[in-house]
Amino acid sequence: MTDHLANELLTDYAHGELSPADDARVHAHLAACAECRRAYEAEVALSEALRAAATAEEREFPSLVKAKVWEQVRAARPGPLARLSALWRPVYALPVAAALAVFVYFQSPLAHADRSTIAATYYLEEHAAQAVQNPLTERSSASPPIETSALEGSGAQVTLAEEEQPQGVAPILAFDASQH
Repeated sequence: MTDHLANELLTDYAHGELSPADDARVHAHLAACAECRRAYEAEVALSEALRAAATAEEREFPSLVKAKVWEQVRAARPGPLARLSALWRPVYALPVAAALAVFVYFQSPLAHADRSTIAATYYLEEHAAQAVQNPLTERSSASPPIETSALEGSGAQVTLAEEEQPQGVAPILAFDASQH
């Protein structure tokens, strides 16, 4: 056999970096060629020697240096920016965002239908105005007095006008809603 394998091919074979077809071809050649097998064994011995030398030269930190480094790591206090960025973690951000959304929903005037209320005095004023305008009312001056005790707790004041009124016309009610 005059065709011998190149050193690069033997190195790749020793490190398992060949395709399966090339790996099978080199394996078959090494079984048949003693000279290539010696070159391959030399390559493997060199790789192992380099690995052993690298392992022997590896050094660890001295235990005092390692202890000092860990002491500094544990003693370090996060700055204000680091504490603020911790609030953006999902564990904190999601409940805060949910609470904020609920707050905005209940405080926003756009989120709810218009719930305008009308004070009771408005209805009483309207009724009194309609009663005065209607000339066909059945009330007379002898009609029972209007009971105002229901309005006393609401803050509205109802007074009867003591003006001269023609016979058969009910007294005019005047409302003072300024206390609302």
